[in-house]
Amino acid sequence: MYKLLIFIHKSKESSFINFFRNSFLPLLNEIQGNEIKLAEVESNLLLEQKYSHFCELTVNSKAEMDNKLNSSAGRSLSKLLMESHQHITVITVNYK
Repeated sequence: MYKLLIFIHKSKESSFINFFRNSFLPLLNEIQGNEIKLAEVESNLLLEQKYSHFCELTVNSKAEMDNKLNSSAGRSLSKLLMESHQHITVITVNYK
């Protein structure tokens, strides 16, 4: 299993969360093939960076993730991720 985890940095303004819902989630849904939900982060006391929300894209393997990210929606997502790097943290996890 291979996962792409996206954490939204906690901020006093909620405009990025609305932008994320309108821009990121439709692309993630298209890539995943089903609905991806945005979850609230309830606590992360031991981390210096605080997060407000989180979502994940899950596939069977890194090769499958590479294929999905090379799709039209995947390229659009990659562009958004790079443009929004100051508002998010992206972590990939590989369960080999």
